[in-house]
Amino acid sequence: MSFKNAMQATQKSILQYAKQGQPYEVLAAVLAARQFNTSITETDLQSEAGKKRQLKVNYYAPICTDDGVGDENICDPGTVIEPKQVFFEISRTTASAVYQLNRDDVRNVDGNYTFSDHAKAAINAALPAVRRKLATEVANLLVSGVGLLPDGNEDKMLPFLDKTTGTINPMGLWEIERIYRDSGFSNPFIVGGTDVFHWRKAIEVSGTNDQGQNISQMGRSNAYYDNLVNDAFADTATEHILTFDPQMLKFVSYNRNAGIFATDVQNIDAIDAIYQRGGTDYIQGVMADPVTGLLWDLNVNYDKCNYRWTFQWKLEWDIFFMPPSVCNISGVNSVFHFTTCAPTQFECPAGGTPITGGTSDTYEWDTNGEVTFPLYINKLELAGQTSYPNTTVADVTELKDLMNDNVTGYVFGVDTTKVNYTGYSELAGQINDATDISFTAAP
Repeated sequence: MSFKNAMQATQKSILQYAKQGQPYEVLAAVLAARQFNTSITETDLQSEAGKKRQLKVNYYAPICTDDGVGDENICDPGTVIEPKQVFFEISRTTASAVYQLNRDDVRNVDGNYTFSDHAKAAINAALPAVRRKLATEVANLLVSGVGLLPDGNEDKMLPFLDKTTGTINPMGLWEIERIYRDSGFSNPFIVGGTDVFHWRKAIEVSGTNDQGQNISQMGRSNAYYDNLVNDAFADTATEHILTFDPQMLKFVSYNRNAGIFATDVQNIDAIDAIYQRGGTDYIQGVMADPVTGLLWDLNVNYDKCNYRWTFQWKLEWDIFFMPPSVCNISGVNSVFHFTTCAPTQFECPAGGTPITGGTSDTYEWDTNGEVTFPLYINKLELAGQTSYPNTTVADVTELKDLMNDNVTGYVFGVDTTKVNYTGYSELAGQINDATDISFTAAP
């Protein structure tokens, strides 16, 4: 045996080794956008701390058609403008797996480390994965909520920069801003893949271009890079960009472990005290994610029979898409989809086929065999809007009227057993969480 092999190995424990992880800017975008939407606050969704509630919002929808000509008699009856209702309820939960710290495993680690030290390290190590899970679910929800562009198209390709030189083309941003201005929306938040990253970096070092334009003035604080957007579209043929008006959606989270529902012991440092006094205590509290600032519910339990601590991160949340506040074609909700050239190291070819406006079509849902009348409707989900009519419809005409009363942005008609509308895309939904609604293009 050599002298070198006879020596003892030294050991060093780095309990806080797991890095805090990526910020996931798609999550940062919806969190930053919260301050612009004051129509809904997180306190609206709870009667008091720890008590989640459904929120009903009454609002007056914009009137988008008017047949007045000027010779009407103001003393004659007019059209009653009635408020509409929309319901919001936090329905999503993101949680980590349940992780475990065994008391006797700590015996095998040298150094002056307490149970609390090990617990904090394990809890922090589990946070990056559950944060990514939340960011992925947010990206998928945004993609599923994409509406139509004002011209009826589902997406539009825009120029942002030369892929080979990094030269910025300001027309990409200007076109987004023009579309938002023309559609009545404002302050677009931009979340996208590689092109957004390169565009932001190019602005940092930019100056005046060959056309005399000061590109450095294009700086935009609400542009976010996150490749989870590309992943959510599941399309590698091109780059994807999502934009939204921050007043038209709202990220809301809710903590169960709040108010009287939080235990007195919430600090992880108290794990040692819990163990020393031989208790079977548990912790139900909240901890802030140091990267995003979000408060997560944290549940920790000590099992004295098996000498172990188990813990789990959990967050209840949702993104609420607001009903239409300006007049556009049906399906326009300010969440727009743009594409750019694929991330390859060559210049995109010039020219191409001009994009024309989308063509409207008639879509219908045949209730025959799907619905039995009279039908009591407690809950209606359609066009991303949820309502609770709590009424009975006697026939397909009354069903059509109910849809018109509860779904903003569409005008429904009826043809024998079929409910129909003229629009630019198909609709799907449910009645009473049981009967599927599926509008398809009429033959």
